[in-house]
Amino acid sequence: MTSTSSRPAGLRRAGAAALAAGVLVGLAACTSGGESAPAVTAPTPTVPVLQPGRPGEPNATLTGSAAAPVTTPSIRPGDQQFLTDMVTHHAQAIVMVDAVTSDLTDRQVASLASRIRDEQKPEIDAMAGYLEQRGADVPPEATNPNLADHGAHSMPGMASEKDLRELGAATGVAADRLFLTLMIRHHEGALAMVQEHAQGAADERVEEIAADINVTQAKQIAQMKGMLARLG
Repeated sequence: MTSTSSRPAGLRRAGAAALAAGVLVGLAACTSGGESAPAVTAPTPTVPVLQPGRPGEPNATLTGSAAAPVTTPSIRPGDQQFLTDMVTHHAQAIVMVDAVTSDLTDRQVASLASRIRDEQKPEIDAMAGYLEQRGADVPPEATNPNLADHGAHSMPGMASEKDLRELGAATGVAADRLFLTLMIRHHEGALAMVQEHAQGAADERVEEIAADINVTQAKQIAQMKGMLARLG
């Protein structure tokens, strides 16, 4: 039998390369749960890239991460419009909760109002982040719900400035009833927006957001209608 040390150097190198390739294949196949290994990010370019300057300005030489191409994912117009409108729609729901929270007297109504606020703020952040990552404008209400001009929006279910003034002035059981009445209408408007958006093609992530809104708010509408009936 021929020993490994007596093999020609070229054969030893070829064998080592084959072994290394086998190790890589084995690692790729042995991820947990049988899933494939995550994609490897392409290395940063090591060769300098010449960037032409503006008229009258010198060229620039880019190296490292500055030379790597940056691709901004696109967004479909229908998805952009839906997310933009829904950010503003959600922002008004938070304004409505804030306007009446201290005046709600029914424990179930107060609990639901708090839950609506806690759920819709993260949804606003998710939608705003999706828009921002794709270079689309983010409504200012994403960071400050009170910036909304409630009389300037035509989305279904939106409360008017008059509605919000009355909600802020309401007290006692009247505040509970008015909040439920306006929020039911507001939620129904959100469901109408989801249904309208579903008629066209959409990004999978946007579809997930729309589906979550649909399920959550449909359930809350049923709950609020039950509360409203109980309060008379």
